[in-house]
Amino acid sequence: MIRPLAALLCGALFALSTFAAAAADLRIDGSRLYVSGEMHGDREFERFAAMIRDNPAVKTIVMKDFYGGAVQWGSFTTITKFIRDRKLTTEVDGPCVSACALAFLGGVRRSTAPGADPKRSFIGFHGIYNGLGGTHASEFQGTFVNALRRYTGGRMPEAVARKAFSLPRDGFLAFFDARKGKGKNGVSVVLCEHYGRDDGCVGITGIDGLSAGVFTH
Repeated sequence: MIRPLAALLCGALFALSTFAAAAADLRIDGSRLYVSGEMHGDREFERFAAMIRDNPAVKTIVMKDFYGGAVQWGSFTTITKFIRDRKLTTEVDGPCVSACALAFLGGVRRSTAPGADPKRSFIGFHGIYNGLGGTHASEFQGTFVNALRRYTGGRMPEAVARKAFSLPRDGFLAFFDARKGKGKNGVSVVLCEHYGRDDGCVGITGIDGLSAGVFTH
C-alpha cells in the first residue's frame, strides 16, 4: 500500500529536486533495455534506436529515473512511434517525467516494473518549452493533446491532456500505478504546479492511470 499522499509526494519531489542532469544511460539486461538520466540531442535517440535494432531480444523498455531531456519535440514523438511500431512493452521504475512520459505511452503494454518502488514510480506530464529556460511552446498544444489521446487509445480526457500541457516546466501531472496501491484517500493522480514544494500539489479524484490509459490492464 502506498503511503499517504503527503509522504508519497515528499519522496517523489525530493528525487526530482536533487537530480543532476546527465546524458542518458542505456543498458541492456536480457530482454530489457534500461533508460536512465536524460536525452540531450537527436544523436541520443539514434543511439537508443540502434540498440533496439541491433538487439532483437529486447522486448521491454524500462524507464528508470528517466527525466526527459532537451531533444526536439519531433524526436520524442518519433521515439513513441518507434516503440509502438515494434510492439514493445514499457515499464516505469522511479520518476518518468517530461518527454519520458510521452515515450512511455509508446508501449503496447505499460506498467510499473517488477521490483520497482510504487511510492516513487510515476509518469509525469507537463508542457513543452523552447530550449532550457525558454518560453512555453504553445504552438505544440494541439499536437501534444492529440498524441496523448492517440497513444492512450482515446482514454485520456482532452481536458486532462490540456491541463497537463499548461503546466510550467517545474510542474507535472503525475500518474501512479493504482494497481500497486493508492494513498489513504484513494488518490493515485497528483497535480503539482511546482515541484520542490508541497503547497502547490493536490490529489485528483475521479481518474486514475488505468482509466486515463496511461497504464494498461
